[in-house]
Amino acid sequence: MTLEELQAQCARVPFFRFIDFTITNADDDAIFASMEQSNRHIGNPVIGAFHGGITASFMEAIASVSVSRNWDILLPKPINLTIDYLRPALAGTLFTKATISKKGRRMASIETVAWQEDAKKPVAKGLFHFLLV
Repeated sequence: MTLEELQAQCARVPFFRFIDFTITNADDDAIFASMEQSNRHIGNPVIGAFHGGITASFMEAIASVSVSRNWDILLPKPINLTIDYLRPALAGTLFTKATISKKGRRMASIETVAWQEDAKKPVAKGLFHFLLV
């Protein structure tokens, strides 16, 4: 699928439209996306940081796209997730990369990382497991 087709697929999900992210690159190994901060993303208004749930949801959204690039054929169902928050995601742009660790016939494991200005300084890392039915 092209980037435009992947973005259109994401636009069919109301919550994905709410968090409002853009898929920036997709290849066989990984999917990259970005999300500009808006008022609805703020969890700590004192420092203007992203809410942890928004960060995790963004990472889960990109992980689900990486599992199945065509939801008409295969709709992944999340069964488990682990998020490690490493530092505050301050005002600005949040980037995420999702990489498939293992994909079988019934289950897939996806590793994600989120960062802001420097990919070597992640704000969060995640591990997602999806049931494939």
